[in-house]
Amino acid sequence: MHRKLRKEVRDIEKLIADSGRHAASSPARLADHAAVLVRAGDVYRSADRLQEASACLTEALDAYRRLDDLPGEMRTLSGMTFVLRAQDRFAEAADCCRRSLVIATDLGWEEMRDALQWRIAAMEAADRAGIDVPDELVKAALHGEPGEDWVYEIDGSRVQGDHAPPEAIIRAWQVGSDRLLTGVVIPNANYRARRKR
Repeated sequence: MHRKLRKEVRDIEKLIADSGRHAASSPARLADHAAVLVRAGDVYRSADRLQEASACLTEALDAYRRLDDLPGEMRTLSGMTFVLRAQDRFAEAADCCRRSLVIATDLGWEEMRDALQWRIAAMEAADRAGIDVPDELVKAALHGEPGEDWVYEIDGSRVQGDHAPPEAIIRAWQVGSDRLLTGVVIPNANYRARRKR
């Protein structure tokens, strides 16, 4: 682990302990503690310590629900989505997005609805395919033209100008008539990742 990240982990662990003590002695400080836990979830996820990230976010979610703080709950669910996605638990990640969508609708946050809907579509496609799907492919499928049945995952390091040679295509993802990815994926047998030097 990088030195800066190790320091962030140490700092957040101290902050969790401090805010936890304050929240235990003064319930009014529970919102502050929940915010620290959400931040800790991000730090632990960055450090690839997904169990700790999940535990912090679960505790934060419980706190925000007790406080009836819907925006806090939604922020926490967003963090949970990223942790579950990193664990290849795509169906559960989609469920977190669905709960966020309900909250966004209740709060009247229309601008969030589209982003959450394509995120749900991404997690559902990843669940069907058994591999994570890049976000840009879900967007490309949603915004594609009728009749475009496939979107392509491209290795950007192999693109030359505006041209992506066939060997730059990692895999093709099928697009359904509803403009969502079906989960059908065809790997490109001719794709070769560039070797790292």
